[in-house]
Amino acid sequence: MRYKGLYIRIVPNNEIKRVDKNGRDVLCGGFMIEVFTDESERIELDNFSAAVGFEILENSLSEAEQFAKDYVDCEGKEYL
Repeated sequence: MRYKGLYIRIVPNNEIKRVDKNGRDVLCGGFMIEVFTDESERIELDNFSAAVGFEILENSLSEAEQFAKDYVDCEGKEYL
């Protein structure tokens, strides 16, 4: 996906570690998101995850894409 001159790759991941409200480590489904400077995906700027029930509400690509766009919007100055 291209967004604001950056290239974003979103890959499903079922082993995202998070801490639940009781302080226990849990594995969640969701997506791994990588941000690149160019279409060849050689230079990675950032990577982060979006876990269902934490950063995103449902396990859908559209939800992950919106989260990635919001994240890039917040971090835009850092990427420059």
